[in-house]
Amino acid sequence: MLLTLLVMFALLGLGLALMLWHARQVFAVELRDGAARVRRGKPPTAFLRGCEEVARQFRLQRGRITAVRTDAGVQLRFSRDLPKKTHQAFRNVWTPPPGGGGGGGMRATG
Repeated sequence: MLLTLLVMFALLGLGLALMLWHARQVFAVELRDGAARVRRGKPPTAFLRGCEEVARQFRLQRGRITAVRTDAGVQLRFSRDLPKKTHQAFRNVWTPPPGGGGGGGMRATG
């Protein structure tokens, strides 16, 4: 009985953690054979074109770029398929949303 209750709470906690992770995710872009495809959210079209250019420039076959909402604003996260030397090129074509996207209410804006 106790073991069943512990397993149930563990699964509930895991489900809650997954829900919070998906709420933080702004968009996800998948790269396959030089083409950028949207997998989640609505990234800017200029960013998609820029991703395709970077993928062609570095001859990338596959990878995934995810934009995650943090306290500092929206940040890009990269899959292991994308070499570290390409990360800055993708950041260069990314234009973060105005205002930093940190949230906050009236008190935060003054």
